[in-house]
Amino acid sequence: MTKLNNERLVKLTQKSQIVVRKEIRKALGVKPGSILRTKLEGKRLIVEAFDAEKEIQKVEKIAHMIGKKWPKGLSAVEAIRRERE
Repeated sequence: MTKLNNERLVKLTQKSQIVVRKEIRKALGVKPGSILRTKLEGKRLIVEAFDAEKEIQKVEKIAHMIGKKWPKGLSAVEAIRRERE
């Protein structure tokens, strides 16, 4: 691995994998088995830590709000249709 300023060059393995260095894993708070989010922006690959628990809490909050606002048994699609009318 070659260091360039604040960047590092990594080499893809034959299975197209890269190694996330220990200091980066520590800074992101990830360990083997952690889920990472990847995004492609132009020719840049962005790798971010993914907090699954936080994402689940967001979904649960939305589901709770929907449950209060929309009548039970009404699908999300139908509720959106009614909101738009």
